[in-house]
Amino acid sequence: MHIAIVNFTGFRGNWGCQATSFELLKFLAGSVREAEPLSISYVPLLPTSTVDAEYNSEIDRVYRAFSDVARQTDAAASSLVYLETACLRRYGFWADAVKAADLVVFQAEGSMGLGTSFAHAPRLMLLPFVAKHAWGKTAISLNQTFYSQDENVLQNAAECFSTLDLAAFREPCSVALARKNGVKNAVLIPDLAFMTPAGTAAPLPRNIESGGFFAITGSALKDPDRYRRILAQARTISAATGLRPLIAVSRDLPLRLRAVLTMRPGSYAIVPRDITYSRVASFLQHCEFLLGGRYHMSIVAAAAGTPSIMLRGNSIKNEGLAALLGSARPVRDFADEAGIVADAIAITGNRAAERATLQSRLALIRGRILAAQQHVAQIVAGEKPPQFLDGELSEVPFDPTLLEQYRRFGSGKRAKGLPPLPGARLGGPPTPEQVALPLLEGLSNDKARTLATLSPLIKSEPGFARVVRARLDIYPDAATLFS
Repeated sequence: MHIAIVNFTGFRGNWGCQATSFELLKFLAGSVREAEPLSISYVPLLPTSTVDAEYNSEIDRVYRAFSDVARQTDAAASSLVYLETACLRRYGFWADAVKAADLVVFQAEGSMGLGTSFAHAPRLMLLPFVAKHAWGKTAISLNQTFYSQDENVLQNAAECFSTLDLAAFREPCSVALARKNGVKNAVLIPDLAFMTPAGTAAPLPRNIESGGFFAITGSALKDPDRYRRILAQARTISAATGLRPLIAVSRDLPLRLRAVLTMRPGSYAIVPRDITYSRVASFLQHCEFLLGGRYHMSIVAAAAGTPSIMLRGNSIKNEGLAALLGSARPVRDFADEAGIVADAIAITGNRAAERATLQSRLALIRGRILAAQQHVAQIVAGEKPPQFLDGELSEVPFDPTLLEQYRRFGSGKRAKGLPPLPGARLGGPPTPEQVALPLLEGLSNDKARTLATLSPLIKSEPGFARVVRARLDIYPDAATLFS
């Protein structure tokens, strides 16, 4: 079985991207017949280039071409040739990898935003759409956010998702907006980062294990004052609860720097940057709660049994996540210090009930993910299962005022300078180490799923066997892969 994952982000230095991508990899491995070799092509989201600028100059034609194919108009054939040409020019050998795949999995995560250029709107849908319609591939989408405020972008996304073999969105606000815009096959499958192992056997720093911390992280909302406000709230929470902040950021370096410059040494701790997502979960597991606007960090915290006080992100997804978790707390504005501090006091004063409620909800979410895995297994086996039933988790009416809030508060993709070369052949396949090492860390408390993922990969790629064998002294449980 050869699977191409379009927009695999697990190799970024971002814990959230790692969590959602490597848990997707485990999910897919569990959908393939046992003992079948599994080959994966990890197709990245390529940087903007001059090719994008060329198609941006004729973006109306691009949109018409998508519509022609989706609606099967008289111009569908010529429009599909046009889109396939754009795809081959833009993706180069990455497109070849997708053409060779048995299954194409589209993972756009939060890439649907306020951008309206070719690079930040229709190009996002280009490769999976061409794979489905020009190359006849079975194509599914997982871990998606559906969000924009531009009619053309919404129509384009709706046309594309509606033609896929599975159009799954990761929280109920996206599901509601997708259905409102005509994606009748939209279903809710919670973000696969919810399957993050709840910590590892590796020891934590003694002061973290002893407790007395709450975690803070950043936000994708480009409010220039967000770091100052988050740290000001952290100091107020510390004064009110006696807890110390644990800075948990992988790429929000300004937050880390501001903490170092403005907070008294010893009054806080920092999660090391050079660890993987499952190790981060073990830090969060020892915190009373997480404060921040990073969507995936709230999910990793939930997977570790730790509640969140959520701040605004850069789209509707945080509100959707709060609804998915059944949270009684609203997503807070950065300036709402009184509400944030009140939430912190309420969580710490009701610790056992908070965690029990979260664990109950997490069990429901993970149950839906496992049901979805069985659904995808039928698709992988060549069957045509009926539409996946997402149950009560998606039953959240869409609040149109959220769009207006994010029109004012949100920040889309800004125009940047273009590299001189098209960049269609940028990069190359990852090394076996890049894939195997984050998976091996899951052996300590996610043994069955980790072995089930490594086993078919080893069968299809000799480099994986080399990497795993070289680390049997660290991960002795992996020896069963060679017995």
